[in-house]
Amino acid sequence: MTRKIILILLMVLTAAAARGQANKAAEADKLAEAFNAYKNLDFGTAFQLFKKVVAEGKNDEQKIVMARYYTADCLLNMNELDGAAEEFESFVQTYQFSNLREPALYKLGSIYFTKGDYRRCRDRLELLQADYPRSEFTGSSYYWIAQSLSEENKNIDAEENFREAISNKNTNKYVPYSIYSLAQVYEKTADYANAVKYYDDLLAYYKDGPLAPEAQLRIGICYFKMAQYDNAILELSDPLIKKLSAERLFDAKVFLANSFVRLKEYNDAIRIYDELLKTETRPEFLERINYNLAWINFQLNDYDKAFQIFDQLYKGSSDTLKSVSLFWSGECKRYAGDTKTANEIYKQFLSEYPQSSLAAKAQLAMGTVFYTKSGTSAEAEKSLLNATMSSDRQTRGKAYTLLGEMKLNKKNYEDAKKYFSEALKLTGDQKEMNDRAKFGIAAADFYSNESEAAVKYLEELRKKSPEFEPDKVNFYLAESYFALDKYSAALKSYNAVSPANEELRRGTLLGKAYSYFNLKDFANSTYYFSEYVNKYGNDRNIGEVKLRLADSYFGTKKFDKASAIYREIFSRERVSLDNDHAYYQYGQSLYKAGKPSDAVKVFDELQKKFPRSRYSDQSQYVIGWIHFQQGDFPDAITSYKELLDKYPRSSLKPMVYYSIGDGYFNQGEYDSSIVYYSTVITRFPGTQYVFDAVNGIQYAYVAKNEPEKAIDYINQFVDANPNSKFADQIFFKKGDLYYSIQKYDAAITAYKDFISHYPNSRFIPNAYYWMGKSAENMNKDDDAINYFLTAKQGALKSDIGISSSIELATIYSDKKQYGDAITVLNEVISAQPGSNRLPELLYLRGVDEGKNNQQADAYNTFNKIVSDFSGNVFVEKAKVELGLIEMQRNNLDAAQKYFKEVAEGRPDDIGAAAQYYYGVSLFNQNNIPDAITALVRVRSVYASFDEWYSKSLLMLGDCYVKMKDKKQARDMYRAVLTKHPTGDFAKEAKRKLNQL
Repeated sequence: MTRKIILILLMVLTAAAARGQANKAAEADKLAEAFNAYKNLDFGTAFQLFKKVVAEGKNDEQKIVMARYYTADCLLNMNELDGAAEEFESFVQTYQFSNLREPALYKLGSIYFTKGDYRRCRDRLELLQADYPRSEFTGSSYYWIAQSLSEENKNIDAEENFREAISNKNTNKYVPYSIYSLAQVYEKTADYANAVKYYDDLLAYYKDGPLAPEAQLRIGICYFKMAQYDNAILELSDPLIKKLSAERLFDAKVFLANSFVRLKEYNDAIRIYDELLKTETRPEFLERINYNLAWINFQLNDYDKAFQIFDQLYKGSSDTLKSVSLFWSGECKRYAGDTKTANEIYKQFLSEYPQSSLAAKAQLAMGTVFYTKSGTSAEAEKSLLNATMSSDRQTRGKAYTLLGEMKLNKKNYEDAKKYFSEALKLTGDQKEMNDRAKFGIAAADFYSNESEAAVKYLEELRKKSPEFEPDKVNFYLAESYFALDKYSAALKSYNAVSPANEELRRGTLLGKAYSYFNLKDFANSTYYFSEYVNKYGNDRNIGEVKLRLADSYFGTKKFDKASAIYREIFSRERVSLDNDHAYYQYGQSLYKAGKPSDAVKVFDELQKKFPRSRYSDQSQYVIGWIHFQQGDFPDAITSYKELLDKYPRSSLKPMVYYSIGDGYFNQGEYDSSIVYYSTVITRFPGTQYVFDAVNGIQYAYVAKNEPEKAIDYINQFVDANPNSKFADQIFFKKGDLYYSIQKYDAAITAYKDFISHYPNSRFIPNAYYWMGKSAENMNKDDDAINYFLTAKQGALKSDIGISSSIELATIYSDKKQYGDAITVLNEVISAQPGSNRLPELLYLRGVDEGKNNQQADAYNTFNKIVSDFSGNVFVEKAKVELGLIEMQRNNLDAAQKYFKEVAEGRPDDIGAAAQYYYGVSLFNQNNIPDAITALVRVRSVYASFDEWYSKSLLMLGDCYVKMKDKKQARDMYRAVLTKHPTGDFAKEAKRKLNQL
């Protein structure tokens, strides 16, 4: 909130004080009602109530902030992920100094992970780590970043972040999952030795956890994959395996049996399945056991016995195994040499299961490998598929090449590339077939809008095989260069085409015309467009060609000829020149109705029918924007560039260049994105997109690991545009950039440089604040104190003043200068009594009052929070502190009331602390049975919060000591030592064990 807005708010509050008190009470009631619904998991009602608080909360911004946060959280709890993301994004941008921004960023990360938007997931969580280096979510955020990277198979980065998650275990709710997932990364990358190491670590520290049996299984599987079958058998025979689910236990037995098979200990493998047959009663598992027995017999070349089992499964099993058993019974006959029976079974299989994934194998197994040039395409494809099973590389290569050409003709480009790629692997010694496969891949890439890949293959063909289809190669090369906007290169290839084929002649002529047109060589484009119109006047796209001819005449200033052609186009198609607005609106409505493809067509037609409309450039921009929204960045970039080509005087150009930069950024082409962001800054320094473009450049250079280049660019911009209204903000970004990459010395220097250059900037307090944060991160507390003091004094009535005061108070408190901390907090509380962060400030003051032996003052402070700020997270924290004070006073019943109320309402670390202290208070009452029950609840409900989990184990040990059960007590203390071999918890556990 700016200073101006705060002053206005204070004036309004002063003028309407009486009415405000009544309104405030009503708003408090609504907020309490909303939190009650939230607590009862009635998120729909809570959502509506929180929205009312936001809409009507004119007198208390703190409640608006809370209500906005919980509005987003309600949407999240209702699984309305898009809505929740939008609300949380707005929240973190609007309330950058709110204490709720930290969990909001964390939840945004989790939302984007759930949605599969892994880049945004990482962006939000990395911002959380940068802005809150001591966050309670640090470890958990590393875990989710790692998981997102793992989902994208970015295994090296995933490994690094899983390691960070494990090392930050005090703030990681998912430590065992982090260890397990790190092992999974190693397993996925075939580093089975490291996978085993981390699965073993999981078993060492979390042997009783839910992941332990699965980890035990994975260790056995890793040894199996390392061909260490003896070790695999040892691990898969571990008693922990028995804790797996029935299905996973079955998998373990399968790997165990297969390990015996690899060691050629076939009888042991069969023995395992025979044992399972005796003990297993579930039909679906019995079927799977018999299926695996049949498979083992198949491996033993006992095809008759295998056939008997497969045949029985087909006749009496469930649908899951019925089809595969029929297929493998055919395979048994084929391998036994009974091809007639095998073919009959394959035919039966194809008749009963034509959609099975094994259908292709059945078809391939049925026939002789051959290629027929007669008959229907279906028959040809069937024959070719059979041919791909041939052991002869030449036959298989030819079959794959022809299959690729068939798919290419059917416009199934993905399958075409797949077949051609297989052909390339097989035809290295067959030049003609290999050239055909390369050309096929190039054509499929071109039609799939992957023009750069197409150019690679076509250039290779032109250089190494100039005799191969030169006209086709040059034509497709020209078309690919054209698609890449390399019009001069396209013309060079078009000029090398001298085809006898009519279709190639026509395409070449049109390609030349458009290439000259895009090069703005309108004299030549006029010539070729005119020739095309004369030769192919009945072409279905002749209207577009004539329009471009008109544009070419316009470019050569032959306006009479240009206008004559425009008139002809509109006259023939009976298009009125005054309905372009309606057509534009039609396109917009199609898009908003969820028909983006139709909308693109309409916007494209609008430009064809109304090339000089004021909506033409807007239409083209929307086409690019639609592609961008669909994640189709290459087409978006192409569309934006087409706008620049078609409408060189468009007022949208700053936005278009910025959008192209975003497109390249999203494609990971950071150099190209920088080019386009830079264009915005250098060509349009006074527009609103300049600041965003600088941000884009910063992110791009950081992504390229070249932050210094971002700094250089900022310096160049400021030097070139000293009077820009964004100059100070952009200069400020230098410090932010260094801070984000943890170069804190450089950040401080940059912020000082900013202060020197812009002594009157409104961001001066922000600069001092971030200098303080930088110094704090370098453990230079004295410097940090001076910076935070300066920031606070310069902006005491703003959010940056509050943040600076909190940082100061934290440093003073860490230094045990509690009086100084309290003084700082009182100063900012007095300056901003209406701040939404008042509960946080009061809470921090109460904690410092308690540490300063001002127990009565602390009690009053915490009590004020509970009384005045219903629904705020610091209310629950204050209740825990009140409970601790009451416990110190030996008012155990009063303490227990606070602890129990918080513990029953919160599933987080606050609830864990309250539950632990509830158990401690019962222990102090010598109510040992209830104390044990309360402490066991910490272990069962809050196990992910290690501090309270470990403390509860120690206190449970004390309870058992009281009950004279030394064995149970010893187990509790040893459990702590298992989790914490070193450190304070270890010392305490050892001390208590020695006392026993």
